[in-house]
Amino acid sequence: MTLFRRLAAPLALSLVPLGVLLTTSGPAQAADPLAIVCTTSATQHYSPGLTLVSRPTHITASATYSCTGGGPVDSAQLGFDYTVDAGCLPTSSPVTAGESILDWNEGPDSEITSTFVVTRPVGQTVGTSVGTVTAGQFNGYIFNLVGTYPAPDLLACATSEGVTSSQGLLVLTLTQPF
Repeated sequence: MTLFRRLAAPLALSLVPLGVLLTTSGPAQAADPLAIVCTTSATQHYSPGLTLVSRPTHITASATYSCTGGGPVDSAQLGFDYTVDAGCLPTSSPVTAGESILDWNEGPDSEITSTFVVTRPVGQTVGTSVGTVTAGQFNGYIFNLVGTYPAPDLLACATSEGVTSSQGLLVLTLTQPF
């Protein structure tokens, strides 16, 4: 299992752009795909739960992605674990930087350095992480993780327990730079 390490993490999570899978043609180029696209659904956990008032909240998630376009790589694991002031109501769009490890089913892990932005369009939580693979498999590739989680249930937000988890969709894309 891997851990998404944040220097200062915002209320999170991820959003979903629909990517187009591009691969190189011919067997000589099969080891260097132009893009690898990985998708999953994941559950974030909030402790204490999200309420109408922002408060320090421990946010965790771990997901196994199904991947296409990466040769023998067909799955990966990525997770995160951090504490941030969070609540159900929209706040500013925090920006932070961090490091993560992408654990592939084949070959070495990928070390990633990225910038993470959280927005709340139409109430849903959208997180985007953009960066570069700095070491390991696919070194030098551009990293893009986008996920979307639905707007929290405001009735649950009004309780003392709050919203303790949220299910969302994630798309992770690695693209070879040109």
